[in-house]
Amino acid sequence: MSDPTMLSTPAERQQTLNSIYRYVAYLFFIALICQCMYWDALPKALDDQFTEASFAEISQSVMLVLSLVLLWKTRAMGIYRHGTVLMFAFLLASLIREQDFLFDRVFDGLWQWLVTLVLVPAIVYLVRHRLRVLDECCRYMQQMSFGLFLSGMLTLYVFSRLMGRGIFWEAIMKAQYIYEIKSTVEEGIETLGYALMLLAIFELWLWARRQVLSRT
Repeated sequence: MSDPTMLSTPAERQQTLNSIYRYVAYLFFIALICQCMYWDALPKALDDQFTEASFAEISQSVMLVLSLVLLWKTRAMGIYRHGTVLMFAFLLASLIREQDFLFDRVFDGLWQWLVTLVLVPAIVYLVRHRLRVLDECCRYMQQMSFGLFLSGMLTLYVFSRLMGRGIFWEAIMKAQYIYEIKSTVEEGIETLGYALMLLAIFELWLWARRQVLSRT
């Protein structure tokens, strides 16, 4: 006989099915990004691919903006009010960094000053509210959203940087080294990292929405 304590309720089954549907949608989302990068590269010469006007660069900025909007909405619902501030600052700094080609037209290094203006107050905020941030981390780290967000960060700020090293590609291609190939791989990995972080924040927003609805 089955243990009745192990049986799920109809509501739990429906929630699981909804999660599976989302995961399948995420699969197609990632596949669509890859396909769009392929379509974007087809009509272009090698040295014209992955410029600032390419699909990869534009989609990265769009995904960052969407992530910021969802974080803003999550905090407005009263969920992780301190942690979302830090996540917002981190992603805003990333968005500024992605627009460096625009800011450098004003003067070289402007984006670095703007990033500093975002991150320094964020660090001060972290120090002042460190205990509340830690409490929120204890809860957030138990959610799937955290795993996705961490995966995105590691993909973007660790794996893509190491994979994008010129010496690495020179060692692979030897005398046939082509910078554009290295850049293509690096930009593709960066785009994946931003996509994972967007999905993580979307999951966080959905969870926050369910929490608010359960209280009403």
